[in-house]
Formats: sequence, C-alpha cells, structure tokens
Amino acid sequence: MPFTTGFTFTTLPRSHSDPSKFHRLTTLYKSFRLRSLRLSPESFGSTYAREAAFPWDTWTCRLSNPLATTVVAYKTASSPSLASEMNSTPAAGVPMPPDDASLDAALDAEWLASLTILGPLDAATLATSLHLDPDLVDLGSSQQQQQQHILSGMYVVPSARGEKLGVRILEHVKDLIASGAGSRGQGGARVSLVVDYDNAAARSTYERCGFGVVHRYWFDDYREGRGARTEAAVMVLDIGGGSLNDL
Repeated sequence: MPFTTGFTFTTLPRSHSDPSKFHRLTTLYKSFRLRSLRLSPESFGSTYAREAAFPWDTWTCRLSNPLATTVVAYKTASSPSLASEMNSTPAAGVPMPPDDASLDAALDAEWLASLTILGPLDAATLATSLHLDPDLVDLGSSQQQQQQHILSGMYVVPSARGEKLGVRILEHVKDLIASGAGSRGQGGARVSLVVDYDNAAARSTYERCGFGVVHRYWFDDYREGRGARTEAAVMVLDIGGGSLNDL
C-alpha cells in the first residue's frame, strides 16, 4: 500500500492513568502555547509574560477542563486508512481520546497546530464566555436548541503555513462538533470566535470554513506593539439546523 505524507489530528486526553505520561503531555501543551505567544504575540489576547508566570496547576487545569477539548496536528507519513483510523470519533459523537499508541506518536511528534473547543455552553451566557459585554455585543440570532461552542487558541506554526493546515484543523473540529450535536439529538450547533479585525489572514481562513462576521467592536489593547485600541470581529458558524443567512 502506498504511503503519503499528511497531517494527523489528535484530541488530547484530559487525564491519563500514567501520571508521568500526563506530565509529559502537559509539558508539551505548555511549551506549544508559550511558543505560540512568543512567536506571534499579535495573534492572541493574552501575552507570553503573563502565561509564562502561570503555576503548573493552571496548565493541568486547562487540559483537564471538562468543557475544553484541545486538538493538535502534526505531520506524519501514513497510509490513508491509518490516517482515517487515527482521526476517528466514537459513535457517541464525543471526541475520542487517543489510544496509547496514538498518544505516544503525538508525544514524539512536532506539533504544528493547535485549537481548543469550549462547550457546549449556555446560549444565555455566551457573550460572557467570550469576555464580552452582553449589553454591547450582538452575536446574532440563535436557535434555542443549538449547542453553543467557542473556538479558542487557534495557532499554526510559521513553518507549517501555506499548506492549508489552518483550514484542515478547523474542518476536523467542525466534524467533531457536528458529531457531538447529532449524538445529543440537538438541532445543530453554533460555533463562535473572536479575532482581531486587522488580522486579514486569520479572517480569511475562518471565512473559507464558513464563518461570517456578525459583530465588530473596539477594545482597549494593552498588548505590546499594538495601538491603544483595536477593532475585533465576532465570527460565527452554524453547523446544521441553521445558517448564517438567517442572521
């Protein structure tokens, strides 16, 4: 069978029976996040200095958060059938934690991209979950039966850009969310995110995956190298049971 080079997407486990393995996973997760903040500070609302000072418990809590699902991508040479198996989800629609072999492969690989899904969340508190003032932000109409999710921490390392990895990991995560909504008998799911409006490359990636801007607002920006105020965009995507055309 011919082998091809592609990307493997792995959902990080929230815990592990082997404490040393979970410690190693947390170390890699922390290192990738701090590297992202250091290489592309303009892409995040947080800063390297802030998160480098976090105690260890903060990193383990991020991984073990029951409402947070983190997916990482790395390059691998594998057969198409193997790649499909490693990216599968169970019938229940919940992201499948990797088995030990797949987790070991992820631990030994160079992570090229990462993305965290927060949810399902309460629609009534969605704006607050995005750290926005609900009285000032319009997130568009949303069907009551829709699950609400937030995408956070999206990052692709500079060396992996130009290979549509951003689109690929977003499409993978969309499948996870759709599967989860279907397994719970929901009419659909809404996915929201916030991005700096002047980050045209990021907005373009989200738009290629079906996201649309529903609100723009200005905020006081304290990040190094930025102006005093920055315009941000709230982007949403309805997966099943709804459409951006209904907004």
